[in-house]
Amino acid sequence: MSRLLLRIPGQTPRMLGPEALSWRIGRSAQNDVVIEDPSLSRHHARLEFRDGKALVEDLGSLNGTMVNGLRIQGVHPLKSGDSLVLGTVALSLGDEPTGTAMMSAVQIEKVAKEEYSSGTMVFRASELRSGSFGTVPAENQARRWLNALNMVSDLTLELVQDVATDILLDHLMERLFQFFEPDRSVVLLKDADGELQPIVVRTNEFLQGKAIKLSQTLVDAVMERHEALLVNNAFDDPRTSGAMSIVRSGMATIMVTPLEHEGQVIGLIYMDAKAYREPFTPDDLRLVTALAHIAAAKIRTARLLEEVQKKKAMDQELAMARQIQQKLLPEKDPIVVGWELYGSNEASRQVSGDLFGYWPRPDGKMYVAIADVSGKGMGPGLMMAAFTAYMNAWAEIMLEPAELATRISGALGLHTAKNRFITAIFVLVDPATGTIHFTNAGHNPGLLLRADGREEELGSHGLPLAMLAGTPYGQDQRTLEVGDVLALYTDGITEAQNPAGIDFDIVGIRNAVVAHKGKPLPIVGEQLHHSLDKHTRGAPLADDRTLVLVRRR
Repeated sequence: MSRLLLRIPGQTPRMLGPEALSWRIGRSAQNDVVIEDPSLSRHHARLEFRDGKALVEDLGSLNGTMVNGLRIQGVHPLKSGDSLVLGTVALSLGDEPTGTAMMSAVQIEKVAKEEYSSGTMVFRASELRSGSFGTVPAENQARRWLNALNMVSDLTLELVQDVATDILLDHLMERLFQFFEPDRSVVLLKDADGELQPIVVRTNEFLQGKAIKLSQTLVDAVMERHEALLVNNAFDDPRTSGAMSIVRSGMATIMVTPLEHEGQVIGLIYMDAKAYREPFTPDDLRLVTALAHIAAAKIRTARLLEEVQKKKAMDQELAMARQIQQKLLPEKDPIVVGWELYGSNEASRQVSGDLFGYWPRPDGKMYVAIADVSGKGMGPGLMMAAFTAYMNAWAEIMLEPAELATRISGALGLHTAKNRFITAIFVLVDPATGTIHFTNAGHNPGLLLRADGREEELGSHGLPLAMLAGTPYGQDQRTLEVGDVLALYTDGITEAQNPAGIDFDIVGIRNAVVAHKGKPLPIVGEQLHHSLDKHTRGAPLADDRTLVLVRRR
């Protein structure tokens, strides 16, 4: 025995042989083969291929490993046809499907357009399925077609079950190979890039190891024109001189039909045989085309369901991530005697790359920070979680903003991809004196609006965090008088555009704050967002929007 095929319910068949010498099976994700069934132990059993023999070893499982109905201890030999049960999960053992090792040897010859022979019959696949073409089987064919009816019945039931695509096609081709007895058969499916890839290959024992070369003409007819073709006596017809791929194959009879559903061709089924077999008939082609149509419907449905399930799982994960991230943001603005604080965050996606927060220090001072990670989605969200963790850990050390920025930049740079960085502004507020010390790490300039009408932009002191870890940052200080407002924001606000492509800009922030001067900061923030929505005409957010306002009262 060179190889042993293992079929696991709901999974793609696996081949145990020289290329895969050992598998550990169980519920744990650490196993080579994971079966998520509660009857299995975390590390249940091991399959091995040793000295040309397949072996199974129970790894001390709770519910045991059964071979042919008997619970085994230690290592036990396996052969094709044995009954193998792990816990309550029954596995199927069989010989390697003929031709499986040849899957990589299926080729489509990229040659000039070939001509069909006089022995080629071309049908629209839809005509074959509709019954508008065909013959009534002769009396001596009745038994054969009764067998065909039974096969269609069995396969139809299997096709409506929850079976993986690879397993479904493997079973389909096994039954078709037994019924039609071709020399070779192939199922090709389109991959994500639209290229045809072999999924199942069957050959008789005399042709194993030989490459299967398909005619580009036949493939184009199936994939582009939705045709099913029957080719008989191809190499006897002088008009096939251009169809060298058919002639060289030595195959006298060929069937090829599309895997088609609702006008979409997702692949094809190909069968051929040498001259010692009776030629395939139009009714043979009709049967294969009908089953191919059912299989295509099942595959397309399975793919759509898989996409829906993946999207649903991703949405659930993102929703959970958003909930976690919301916990990282302040639940409410802190109350500081003599000061007003306001912060808001709107995510353009479920997970935001923006962050703001307040971190009080033991000496009565408080860090106020706003930050923006490059990019969108889960990656930036995780980076923001790390930023928050560092702020929580180092707030009590009572570093100056420049030192804090340098330390966080270095820490993030150790574990961050080169194309990821964070722009941020760190502001250290002294409520008693009104003094602020601040460091701008490559962020949009802060906007300081004085009560007397003067304004100032707080520019950058260095590169964004994690961009050049270890580089020191500078800092500056200002004193806020009563009525002065400091506005910190991300570019999702200033770069929000109206239908004419004009940015809201820092001018929009200034106008909104000045227009509602003297009102409580929550009202100022609400009015600013109202002005922003009016500017963008309610268009969906193109980027996360975060705003922090600080005012001395």
